[in-house]
Amino acid sequence: MRTLQAVGVMALWTIAFLGIMNWLNVGAHNREWYWALGTALMFIVMIVGNFWIFFAIGKEEPWDWVKNKESGADE
Repeated sequence: MRTLQAVGVMALWTIAFLGIMNWLNVGAHNREWYWALGTALMFIVMIVGNFWIFFAIGKEEPWDWVKNKESGADE
């Protein structure tokens, strides 16, 4: 259940960033190097934020399938 909550919060985070980028109209400035650099930095912040959100909310639940897997039962 925590995984679904994390994915939901990640979706909101991503939608917020895309909304900000749309509000700033970054697509109209894609030929200017400083806008391109700023957009790239915003994407990096968005992606790192998504990773942080997932691991902060999901905790150990995403890794439970590894713990529950039978060892050596690769058939």
